Amino acid sequence: MELDGYVVRQAFPEDAEALYKVRIEVAKHCDTVLSTPEEISLESIRTWIEDWLKRDKRLFLVLEHEGEIVGQLWVWFYDSKEKLKHVAEIGLEIVPRHQGKGLGKKLFKIGVDWAEENGAVRIQAETLERNIAVIKIMEECGFKLEGKRYAFVKNGDRYENAVSYYKIVGDISEKE
Repeated sequence: MELDGYVVRQAFPEDAEALYKVRIEVAKHCDTVLSTPEEISLESIRTWIEDWLKRDKRLFLVLEHEGEIVGQLWVWFYDSKEKLKHVAEIGLEIVPRHQGKGLGKKLFKIGVDWAEENGAVRIQAETLERNIAVIKIMEECGFKLEGKRYAFVKNGDRYENAVSYYKIVGDISEKE
């Protein structure tokens, strides 16, 4: 799929090294990511991709620019428990030099559409309270603030709050 001069496609195991570099770059430059660069390994990325692709109701897309992977999108259903099979969660990362171009919102929308097409009733996402860019994306995609996790992340010597957002889709009797 073409997206403003970028290619969006399914992730594959052979993308592990490039995705490792993306995660490291994002983690080094964006302290809103939960993993530190030291916690990310090529082997863990390789295992993650392979495991992800074996499961149903998982979407793992990469964003490419001129043959280089510069971002990624994940959508997964909480399908390990029968009572949560209608819940999907979205995550995304774009390397800093490609941020601010509207790509995050477009990728996020692809994830929302995919989740809805695959039976989601509730779609959710979480970020740090100060991650205004991601909060704006969620709100522009119709997500609502659900709550806050106080002192959820420790960045250096400060504790930060995370915020949870949700969107109800599909036909249910009570939406809120």
